[in-house]
Amino acid sequence: MNLSTRWLAVLGASAALALGAAPSALADTGTAAASTSTGAAATSGTDTTPSPAQADSIAARFGIEASLAHGALARAINPGDYQCASTDLDAYVGSLINGFSDTEWNFLIRHTEMLDIPTYDALLHGSDTDPRYALRPDYRQSLTQTFRDVKRFWDINSSDIELHAMHGSVMQDPERVARVYREVYGLSPTAAAARAQDVANAVSTGFDGGDNPLFTLNAFAFTAQGDPDPLVQGVPDKLIFGDGILDALQAMGIGDVGPRAVMGHEFGHHVQYEDNLFDSPLTGAEATRRTELMADAFGTYFATHARGLALNTKRVLQVEKSFYEVGDCYYTDPGHHGTPNQRLRASTWAADVANAARPQGKILPSLTFADMFEKELPAIVAPDAG
Repeated sequence: MNLSTRWLAVLGASAALALGAAPSALADTGTAAASTSTGAAATSGTDTTPSPAQADSIAARFGIEASLAHGALARAINPGDYQCASTDLDAYVGSLINGFSDTEWNFLIRHTEMLDIPTYDALLHGSDTDPRYALRPDYRQSLTQTFRDVKRFWDINSSDIELHAMHGSVMQDPERVARVYREVYGLSPTAAAARAQDVANAVSTGFDGGDNPLFTLNAFAFTAQGDPDPLVQGVPDKLIFGDGILDALQAMGIGDVGPRAVMGHEFGHHVQYEDNLFDSPLTGAEATRRTELMADAFGTYFATHARGLALNTKRVLQVEKSFYEVGDCYYTDPGHHGTPNQRLRASTWAADVANAARPQGKILPSLTFADMFEKELPAIVAPDAG
């Protein structure tokens, strides 16, 4: 089954699963999916099957972005007024999907929350002192050093931010998976345990033991500051890297600089948190686009500045052009990041600001840089379609 056919199957399954039943054409091929029935009486929570439609709303609850797997799969709509096309990321995600066996695929479309289980386990329970959330060895030194550098670079209090990983192998552990089902999806203990065991059984014989990159195709910043949600009370500020995003950057040929550039972008969100830069008269898609483009600018300024990473500007922009392909053309969607062209313009502007620093090496205060960005934003987001 090719990528487009399989994605149409997901869309069809989404509607059916929202009603608590999977279509007969997608019948299980050997792995139990007990969560569509209640089983034993539950003491609390719900027995409702998690649906794909929940992904964005749950991510919004925690103030993070849904996994790139969701967006990359869905990027098939005519971009209209903006220049967008199929990307290397689309091709990479397509190769992952087409690598699934029919058994794996049929299970995944009935358990699409697998795309997010590692995220919420790491967000709510991960720690930089817990070896289960340690950064992958092949990137640990580079990411740890970049984290130290970016904390020194920006003029915010960043001493409370933790850096750690999320790993798809968490899905081998039914107790940790059940905890996510209870806390995030609201399943009853009985339903959560049953569905978690289904997932553990599935990854014991497939999905690369849970380590398929599709399940951790994300990196994100998080803060619970000002959030009244009791579930995140006591959760520290975080910057979390999924193994899958590292694999994707490597597959796209930008594994040398890409992870450090992503680090710069995600830390840019922490600058926004600390400086209260999320407030804006803009709403909906325009507000999100502003936030993301500003983080792109913060990240590139750090990456190209003489006292930041001091990376070659041409190389940084080449790399960013590649991973900015996760920019999208859904410019009316509330989660809009900005088109790839807009994201590249934001970064090019930031690199120019860094290279023009006088005296050389002068670091602008974060609020000054943000004010400069706000003045440049109209030019950055101007439509580019002919």
